[in-house]
Amino acid sequence: MGKNFKIESNNLLAVEGKDECNFFKALLKYLDIKHVQLVDIGGKDQFADKFDALYIGEGFKRIKQLGFVRDAEEKPAQSAFQSICGILKKKELPTPDKPNQVTEKQGFKIGVYIMPDNKVAGMLENLCLQTIKDEPINGCIQNYIECFQADQKEEEKKKYNDPKARVQAYLASCSPIKNSLGLGALKGYWNFEHQCFQDIKQFLKQLFI
Repeated sequence: MGKNFKIESNNLLAVEGKDECNFFKALLKYLDIKHVQLVDIGGKDQFADKFDALYIGEGFKRIKQLGFVRDAEEKPAQSAFQSICGILKKKELPTPDKPNQVTEKQGFKIGVYIMPDNKVAGMLENLCLQTIKDEPINGCIQNYIECFQADQKEEEKKKYNDPKARVQAYLASCSPIKNSLGLGALKGYWNFEHQCFQDIKQFLKQLFI
């Protein structure tokens, strides 16, 4: 969300970054949900500051539907959910009682979804990886991960992100290769028919339809 960002729709979905924007662009298209403007917040730690700028920006008062999607990261989802709710309460905006819930007040709908499942720690990558957990490729990925981890240096272990590594390994098996989860989504590499996407699809429908 740069300085020149403008609100161009009554329906906004705020997500962590460019990768998430691409993923939800693909998912919204799959659901045939139109006229939703995606907002690249620029990282999980930027929601408070960027929402302040969004709130005072021209066009905010005409928003009718507003969604937030954030990764839980290392903590259970409730922590990330409370963080988003704290931002909303400061602006005296409607606040859901729990993740994956859409609340409405005077025609204004707000919903918060915490990846991967509104409960446990994790991220969007964890959710997408569920689509291949029973596929043969998953065994190949596991062998690869175990192979390089056996010789991984200590400084690399500290920075290592297992879900992101597995996503990259999967994307390397696809043709043409895409180097990010979101670009993979745009190419159809994640099966949106999979049961693991049921909750997020329902959330988007409830919020924007």
